Amino acid sequence: MGKGAPLRWIENRVIARYLSGRGVEIGALWKKFPVSRSAKVWYVDRGKADYLEHHYREAGPHYVLPDVVADAARLPFADSSLHFIVASHLIEHMPNPLAVLHHWYNVLAPAGVLLLKIPDKRYTFDIKRERTPLEHLVAEYSNPGSFDKRAHYQDWAENVLNLPRGSEECEREVERLMAMDYSIHYHTWIKEDIWELIEYTRSGMQLDWKPAMFLGTRFYRRECAVVLQKGGHGLW
Repeated sequence: MGKGAPLRWIENRVIARYLSGRGVEIGALWKKFPVSRSAKVWYVDRGKADYLEHHYREAGPHYVLPDVVADAARLPFADSSLHFIVASHLIEHMPNPLAVLHHWYNVLAPAGVLLLKIPDKRYTFDIKRERTPLEHLVAEYSNPGSFDKRAHYQDWAENVLNLPRGSEECEREVERLMAMDYSIHYHTWIKEDIWELIEYTRSGMQLDWKPAMFLGTRFYRRECAVVLQKGGHGLW
């Protein structure tokens, strides 16, 4: 057990107080977020066991098998029907994060809660990659067809896998990722970018939710944790 484990345990216990009623955890993969025994959770992922094993062998063999197979951007739940959504290390995998956040907002009931855990690129394999500016996200939100998946895979191959730009090996890897539709970190942020992103959903998109918690990166947690409450009383 690392020296930060007790602190993470305490934080998760505090966060779990916001997660009650009926909700979903999307992309749990190998570890469920702890919630109270009284909460009803449906686990959602893009595929069943064979899909998870094919795409995420490094996380196996004990996968969280989904109750619902669905795309995170198109949850099969009615508007205002869920009391909470847990999305841990997920939003950076979404090609259009602003559209996904808007969808999740719609699915949440009044006073419903969205928990986001988002890695800070400075402490991950994304360290060499450029941060995704808000302007880029807004442009793709306004024009979803402008999203260039190949360009993101190219960036991944060059700056995460360290394959030489233009090399045959790099091009083969890009083609492999395209064929698999592999889920990479399409976007990378640091703490300040995440704060800016959340604020834009409120001021630019007029989503009526407020951060009940915003935990920045620490020595024991290389991610930001955000609790957004729909129509709730937040930090500001």
